[in-house]
Order: sequence, then C-alpha cells, then structure tokens
Amino acid sequence: MRTPLDKPGILFTMRYPDDTGYVWNYIAGVRDRASAHLGERAAAYMAFPKLTGAPSYHPQHMTPVQLDCYDNSAAGRAAIADFVRAHRIKVVVFMSALPQTVCLDLLHRLGVRTLNTEDDSYDPLRRDGIAKRGMKYLLRRVLGRQQHDLHLANSAAQHKFLLDYQLLPAKRVVLMKNSVDCGHFTPGDQAAARAATGLDPDCFWLLAVAQARPEKRVDQLIRMLHAVAEARPQRRVGLVYVGDGPPVAEWKQLAQDLGVADRCVFAGRRNDVLPYYRAADLMVHAAERESFGLAIVEAMSCGIPVVASAAAGPCETIIDGRTGALIGLHDTDGFTEAVLRYVDDISMTRMHGNNARAHVDHAYNVVRHGKEFAEHIARFI
Repeated sequence: MRTPLDKPGILFTMRYPDDTGYVWNYIAGVRDRASAHLGERAAAYMAFPKLTGAPSYHPQHMTPVQLDCYDNSAAGRAAIADFVRAHRIKVVVFMSALPQTVCLDLLHRLGVRTLNTEDDSYDPLRRDGIAKRGMKYLLRRVLGRQQHDLHLANSAAQHKFLLDYQLLPAKRVVLMKNSVDCGHFTPGDQAAARAATGLDPDCFWLLAVAQARPEKRVDQLIRMLHAVAEARPQRRVGLVYVGDGPPVAEWKQLAQDLGVADRCVFAGRRNDVLPYYRAADLMVHAAERESFGLAIVEAMSCGIPVVASAAAGPCETIIDGRTGALIGLHDTDGFTEAVLRYVDDISMTRMHGNNARAHVDHAYNVVRHGKEFAEHIARFI
C-alpha cells in the first residue's frame, strides 16, 4: 500500500484556527468529501494557521497541519515552500484568496497548480473606470496574470461577476454551486428543539443566522420585528439571532430602545445551528450583499421557508412564492408584510417549508458537490 509521501499531495487551505466552527465546518466538510473521492490518487492535507487541540471539525480523509498559507511574509513563504517540497504538493486549493494576496509566484515556481473557491460576497453594482478596467484586461486576459489555474464560483451570479467585473478568462472560471448536507440538515421535532434551545414553545419564531457584519442588516430585522409586534399585538412573535461580532452590542441596544428586547434572543456563535433551524417557523435574511447564503439553504433543507432581501444569492436559491419570499433590497415595508403573511397563515408556512426541503434535496445536495469538486482537482494532479 502506498504511504502518503509516495503520493502526490493536495493542500487545502483554511483562513482560521481549527476551533472556528459553523461556516468553516462546512468548508472543511466539503473538502473532506472531495478528498474521499480522490481516494488513492493523492494524499490530502488541510492547513490551518493554528491547530488548537480542540477542533470543531474532525476530518476523516485529510491530515490537519499547522501552516498559514495566507502569510505572504518571508517566513511564511519559506514555511510554505518547505511543506510543498516535503509532501510533494501538486495542487493547493485556496478559499476566497485574491491572487495578488497569496504566494502564487512561489507556488508556480515550485510547479504547483492552484484552485480558488470563490466564497466571498461582493457588491454587484461595483464599477471600474476605463483605466482600471483596461489594466485588469491587460493583466488577466492578455498576460494571464493575477489568476489561479481555476476559479470555482459558488453561484451563477458569482460566475458572472468573475467574468464581467474581475475580467478573468472564461477558461479559468467554472460554476460549482455550494451545497448542504441534506442528511444532517433535516426537519425534526420542533417541540424537542425548542426545549433544547430554551425557546418559548408557544411563540412564532423568526430565525436569523449570519456573521455580525453591517451588510447583514440584522438591525433591519429588529425593526421589522417591532413592526410585526405592533401590527399583531395579540401574537407571540420572537426573533432568534445566531452569530457574533462587534455590531451585536448595538443591535441589543436597538432592541431595548424599540421595546422588543423580551422578544429577541441573541444566541451567539454556534458550531451546530441545527437545533435552531428545527425550532424556528420562518427564517429571515436581510443581507444586501450575498453571493450564495449558506444559512438560507441549510434552513430550507430543514423544512423552513425563508423571507430574504433579493441579493444575488437568495435570488438563485429561493423560489419566490413557493419556498419563501424575495423582497426588494430597500423595501422594508414589503419585508414586514411578507413576514406577516407567514405569521397569519401557518398552513402556508408549512407548505412552503415542505417545498423548500424538496428543492434543496434536488438542487443543492452535498453528495453532488463533493464529487464535482474532486473532479476539478483531479485535472491538475
């Protein structure tokens, strides 16, 4: 049997220490599935800037290593070069790495091919002046610089952005839609989930799952909750926010100021959001920039409809009027009205939740994703 050092190596990179969970567990899990498909053809490693001893994800088909592949300092480059030589690395798979920010020149000199999964959100209205656009065209389309060997777009909108704004050559960009583990994210016993999470069993719960960044507009969701409470004073409606970061303190104060603090639950960061998906009635997502929206698809996989602002990602994943509702980016009244329709019609809520589960199982199942990912990598081994 061939030992790892007898095989060509594949190095998957992670931006954060191995104890950073939630979306990073998803990223690690998909890479693990791809490694399983590659099987005996290559030895797979997953590089973290730090191994903490308390990982939030335990890979089954990759070897975790401590190596910061986003460190472009002299010491960082030396460590990367040493690892590449020692482990016969042929392919490095980055995540959301602009080519000019990582050591592509070094890797190319070492004979390494690079892939990049494009997972960052972006501003679809962004435009360049003629001079900058001309320079990007020269560098990327004519000289073939500032690009990975392959860019994997996580949505059709992201694919279009990479071609039209980033001006990457079409042969270097492929569509590989994100996915979820439909075997893990399944509908469950709502009463049991509410007991496990400590949520009021008799309340209609809205759920928001997002990193705490201004563009996620959780403050807008709190204002929407206040409007719903005023419109339906007889209904018990609450909002659970799963996530953490500096803006949370402001959002908590806003809930206090609007008099809805007793209706808001700030659950903090959770490595496993499944109990909250199962406990909720409706997901709400107000982000104004979203390239895919992983939490949206996870929620739908759990049988929860979603009301979302019509950013690029949600416009692809949500079937308006069937698995949820898409609302204009700045239509705050329309967002509130859509939520009220679900609050008022429990049978519609359940029907759209069932539709959402079927849609995700068909279109966004991780089984397809892992195999497709492996096929893209195998081209460069």
